[in-house]
Amino acid sequence: MNARAAGGRAPGRPLDEQASDDIVDAAVALVGEEGFGGVTVDGVARRAGVSKATIYRRWPTKEALLLDAARCLTGDADALPDTGSLRGDLRALYAGLVPALHDGVAGRLLPELVAEGTRRPEIRALLAAFSDDRRRRWRAVVERAAARGELVDGVDVEVTVDCLTGPLFTRVLVTGRPLDDELVEAVLDVVLAGVVRRR
Repeated sequence: MNARAAGGRAPGRPLDEQASDDIVDAAVALVGEEGFGGVTVDGVARRAGVSKATIYRRWPTKEALLLDAARCLTGDADALPDTGSLRGDLRALYAGLVPALHDGVAGRLLPELVAEGTRRPEIRALLAAFSDDRRRRWRAVVERAAARGELVDGVDVEVTVDCLTGPLFTRVLVTGRPLDDELVEAVLDVVLAGVVRRR
């Protein structure tokens, strides 16, 4: 799964990547079986066959571990689609995000982490960092479209990304309505009508 340890660990002896993958896999499995509230560092350690210290060397809290698991499961944050058009690039991004939110661990974790974030500033900070990391590719494809003259002048990239991704998170976190291709195409129609230059 190529887990990526979070938490600003100081330089030192390299961590065992296989152990990191095993820990993330164990956390994902436990979320599926027990829900967010049922996951403990003790339980993850037992499931992964490692010590709690091994986990804490990689992630300072359970929430940091679970957000890293969600990050691993929402696609390769470094892969940037290049279809030649903004609509095509965005469809490629949605193809990774929609399944992860619809029936993946990320979709199960985020509502509970958002709820925790309303009570705990440190969780809110983790969520903000997670969101910024996930938005990088969306910003990049919008900026690239602007650079090639596909967009009207003065498009606000951050607001455009908000409009493209916000409806998905509204459905996950608030309404529970379906996440599907129909929603994706409707969002693209509305948002791109406002930002794409008319030929």
